[in-house]
Formats: sequence, structure tokens, C-alpha cells
Amino acid sequence: MYHENLETDRPAIPGPSLAKRSLAGEFVFISQDASLGFAAEACIDVLRSANRLIGREAYGWRHLRSEEVLDGQDGPLCGPDQVLVLVGGMERAWRPGEARLKALRAAMRSAARVCVVGAAVFVPLTAGVLGPKRLAVHPNFRPGVEELGRGLELEDAATCHHKALSSAISPVAALRMIVELVGARDGAFTRAALSKYIGISEPDCGTDAGEHWRYKRMAQGDPVIVDALQIMLDHLEDTLTVGQIADLLGVSPRKLERGFRDLLKQSPLKVYRDMRLERAHRLLEQTPMPLGEIAVACGFSNVTLMKTWFHRKYGAPPEAVRRHAFAGGCAA
Repeated sequence: MYHENLETDRPAIPGPSLAKRSLAGEFVFISQDASLGFAAEACIDVLRSANRLIGREAYGWRHLRSEEVLDGQDGPLCGPDQVLVLVGGMERAWRPGEARLKALRAAMRSAARVCVVGAAVFVPLTAGVLGPKRLAVHPNFRPGVEELGRGLELEDAATCHHKALSSAISPVAALRMIVELVGARDGAFTRAALSKYIGISEPDCGTDAGEHWRYKRMAQGDPVIVDALQIMLDHLEDTLTVGQIADLLGVSPRKLERGFRDLLKQSPLKVYRDMRLERAHRLLEQTPMPLGEIAVACGFSNVTLMKTWFHRKYGAPPEAVRRHAFAGGCAA
């Protein structure tokens, strides 16, 4: 894998002569046919998970579910601030007709980055827009790619990133490719957490992927803050004071508060409360526990206090979250 080729700084004035192009946060997925729609949707779920981990809408997407959709498209398929992902299968080479190929050729030339999955490797080859590149190619397609793509370097890997081109040998490998692209844009810490979150790598027992993870990311490895966050996570029910947490860490409360302010831009109490409220939100969504029990399980002295902070953080009362979780969007 060639992460050194994933450029995150895009020049102010993009142009066709640029040798390096950046990774954008907006994705356009085009599936070879409707049967491959599941693969694109799985990749989109990776981006959705990345947004959840990061805590903001860092990634967006659009999905065209088969090349047939190209026939009715008005305007460009992909812009210079978007990543184009062509999702193919593992059995049949993707060779679009001339009219569809023309639209795809324009999209590939315009996109900030082009990603090809499985059989989609034949699209840029057929379109004549693939110069000397490194590629990850499924064994089923190697003979054809070797004949059509003189000068290509085929990698013995499931994914590959070279300059403005990313490739994955199959729909399953495409998940890893998307995780790697997110990691190139948002850092190795995010990549590792996202891999665990979606199940590409083994999760750590007890690891929380929400507020705890986001604050841990902001801590930038500071041992005192990281350990304090873990203590908070381990004591969501029996809420500790700032002084008690500082005693466990062997530092003064003032030093702890200063560290939180400098790195997390929040007080320890605010961070602790955010983690407890997130646990309450999950219990509301995932269990039928009464609100009183949830309040106790999340370290609140009473239900009224939990409701007040919950509404302030999420913009809705706990009862509304519970109704939605059990009755869907039609809940009153």
C-alpha cells in the first residue's frame, strides 16, 4: 500500500496538468450493475461510521446503482472536489458501451481521485485514461489487464494507492481501501479506530468508540489525559470527582483541569458528563430499561438532572429517543 502517494493538500487552482491530486471528503459511487449495489452501500457505511467516530459530517456520498443510470444523467457525474469510486465484481470484466464510457471518461478526468474495485479496473483501461500506475488487481483479471495495460505495475496486495488512483481487488477489499483513504485524510489513529469499529481488525475489549474515542484523539497521546479518560470510562456509574481522578493519577486537580482545557478545550466535568450522556443515549436506544435505572447506571443522582443535561446535549428529551428507537421515524 502506498500511503505516501495520498496527497491531502489540494492546490488552490486545480488543473489538468497537476501531477498530484488530493483526497476529497465527497464520494461518488457507481456500481457495475444492480447486483453490486451492496458493495457500494457497504463502503458508504464505512464513511457513515467515520462520520460517527469523528463527530461531524466529514464525508458525504452519492450512489448511482448501475451503469444504466448513466443514460439519463444530466451534467457532470463527478467534480474536481470529489472522489469517484467505480465498483465492479469479481467475475465479469466491466466494459461499458461507447456512450456510457464517454460519461465515465469525463468523470474520471474531472475527479480528485479515482478508485477502481474488482472488474472496474477495465473502465479506465478501456477509456484510455490510465497511464503508468501501480494497481491491485484480482487474479481473475490479471491476464486481461496485463495485455491491455502495458506499463502497469500489478501489486500483490488487496489494495493499492498510487498518485491519484486507488484500487481494490474485490468488493470486500474495497472496505479496507475506503478505511485507508479515511486514514490518509484524518490520521492513522482514526484509521485504526475505524478498522476496529467496522470489524476489519479485532476490537479491544471495553473500547468505547464514541465520546471517549473522540476526546482520546484530541488528547494526542498525552498520558495523563488518556489515563483520565479511561478512568472516567471505567466509572460511568459511580461518578468520581475531579479530585478523586487526580489522586488516582498522582497529579494535582489543577494540573488535570489545565490539561483538559489545553488539549480538549473542555473541563473534566464536561467531558465526564458527555461520556455518561452518551451511555444513557445508547441504553435508551438498545434496552427497555426505565429512565430511573438508566440515570443510576450513568451516574446521575436523579432522573430530572439526567433529562436536563440530555436535552441540552441532544436537543430532544430521553423519551423521544426511546420512542424513535422502538417505533421508528413514525413515532410521535
